[in-house]
Amino acid sequence: MPTLVLTTIGGALGGPVGAMLGGLIGQTVDRELLFKPRGVNGPRLSELKVQTSSYGTPVPKLFGTLRVAGSVIWATDLVEHRHREGGKGRPTTTSYSYTVSFAVALSARPVLSVGRIWADGKLLRGAAGDWKAKTGFRLHAGREDQLPDPLIASAEGIGLAPAHRGIAYAVFEDLELADYGNRIPSLSFEVTADPGPVGVEAIVEAISGGRIARGNGLTPIDGFSAYGGSQRAVIGPAAEAVGAWPLMSAGVSLLSGPGEAVVIRDIGASPASVGDRAIATVDQAPRRVALSHYDPARDYQAGVQVGSRPGAGHRDAAIELPAALSAGAAKQLAEAALARADHQRERRTVLAGWSALALAPGARVRVAGEPGQWRVADWSLEAMALRLELTRIASAA
Repeated sequence: MPTLVLTTIGGALGGPVGAMLGGLIGQTVDRELLFKPRGVNGPRLSELKVQTSSYGTPVPKLFGTLRVAGSVIWATDLVEHRHREGGKGRPTTTSYSYTVSFAVALSARPVLSVGRIWADGKLLRGAAGDWKAKTGFRLHAGREDQLPDPLIASAEGIGLAPAHRGIAYAVFEDLELADYGNRIPSLSFEVTADPGPVGVEAIVEAISGGRIARGNGLTPIDGFSAYGGSQRAVIGPAAEAVGAWPLMSAGVSLLSGPGEAVVIRDIGASPASVGDRAIATVDQAPRRVALSHYDPARDYQAGVQVGSRPGAGHRDAAIELPAALSAGAAKQLAEAALARADHQRERRTVLAGWSALALAPGARVRVAGEPGQWRVADWSLEAMALRLELTRIASAA
């Protein structure tokens, strides 16, 4: 309509030239004002809040190198970014993208570095430190003198942002969310807390705060996640996997396999005392031992290795070990656990003199004149002699 009107007016006022100019002006009005194509809006989120982790979630203590999920401890709302394309006769398309900043707690003890990072199961950061999505990243190693993160401090205010001392955590700044459904993805991190393999006894000593001393060089593992509500729940699976037991002497330490042993004499030994030795039937021992672990060769995915034996019995045993182990090492531990269970079917009772009074539960002993070693499972005073309940010790894992 403006084209027709302005052409007529221009012709009346300026002749053919005026009609031409009026028509051009009218076409511009038609195109840009009255008949301009409507813009197209892309998908847009109506809610910019994000859900963070629950309060009270335990943070594991990490040892060696392991893949860990972590817990979100701080996050901003989603930040919306608007992008427009089109114009000059073409419809304008408006698209929206989103970024978010957040922090993830990784370990309740200091760490050295973070390697690969997975988001929703896919690499977000490669082994060479290359990022697959745009983001800022900072690692706070968990030292006792670390300062608050500058981004968190700017968002929460100086004096209101915790330093999270003693907690290793990672901060992502403006992570692009287009590849993750515009939400914080499920993240997991390859964390190195200690260089090289770590001995189980060193882990137990650290977890117990030094109350359980180092033992005799237990099996080293690539990584371990000390996660649980109690020290017993954490230490138990690790000790069971490597065949360790506590020595309850002046302090507490861990022992495993044969080693230095005290020689005792069975003062009650006689032909009539043969019944003091008992061997449980083979079907009382597990026929299969399954050990679950995390396999570094498979990006720390969970794996299960099984040790089995032929013969009678239907019992199965399972050891859930939150540790990074190669498949071969896990297989050896499962088979060693099976062998220990078979050896421990043999138990015996001896009467020892007063010289054995210093023996504590868990001590290694040898019975004079007989091969092999035994572990003191229990003892009691009986008829002015010490009655010791012994369990056969198997070879070390």
